[in-house]
Amino acid sequence: MKQEWIDAVLDQLVPKLLADQRFHDDGHLVNRFHTEVKTWKATDRIRPVIEIGNELAAADCLLGLLPENDRLHYEPAIVGTPKRIDFLQVRANGERHWAEVKTVAPTWVDDEDGWQRFVRIAQSFPENAKLVVAREWAGAAIAGQFIKARWSFIARTAEVEARAALIPEAQKGPVSLMLCSTGSAWYPDQLEDFADFYRTGRHRADDWMSNATNRYMQEEGITFARSLAGFHYLARKHESVFADDLRLHVAGPPAGS
Repeated sequence: MKQEWIDAVLDQLVPKLLADQRFHDDGHLVNRFHTEVKTWKATDRIRPVIEIGNELAAADCLLGLLPENDRLHYEPAIVGTPKRIDFLQVRANGERHWAEVKTVAPTWVDDEDGWQRFVRIAQSFPENAKLVVAREWAGAAIAGQFIKARWSFIARTAEVEARAALIPEAQKGPVSLMLCSTGSAWYPDQLEDFADFYRTGRHRADDWMSNATNRYMQEEGITFARSLAGFHYLARKHESVFADDLRLHVAGPPAGS
């Protein structure tokens, strides 16, 4: 299945991207995919292949939204630093919009340690919001994926904020973070809760991870500058070449709806 998916990416997605004159890549993204495929065959490390596959799917989505006279650049140089942000959209009028793509793929681990971690977190659930899972029905694995997804949201956001701060004035523009899922390990409503917290500095009343999030950020010494323009959600099933779902500027529903 892995090789079949790789072949489909190379047959269906890569030619489409390379043929689009709006995509300024010089083959870099495609070459990275080839390199990671070779590494996978030598080491069986498939995750980097999946991550680049998600970036390819993200490029296709961004191009699908791009006006004819705009351009999409992959990992353009940021003056004064070797750091990169994945995509830069340059509008016909010169405006810039940046987007970093990160895969969030929490592992499925159904063990006693994971269950005990969930039990500890459950002790600090807010009064009106809880996650209900059963130990005998893979509760440790389900809760573990949701918890680890939130930790990833936090860590990825802090990382991208740091990169965004390095963009010089001449290259500045809004910076967004696109988080990629398989569509089953975690869900858009989880990103809605986090996106609302990031934007307002306050947790939604129905966010069962609110207290655990505060504690995690305090323990890790993480604070947000809240400099990012927003969050996008991309879902691509393991067997899919193209994205199965794309949601821009994710936000939760109004309170009470």
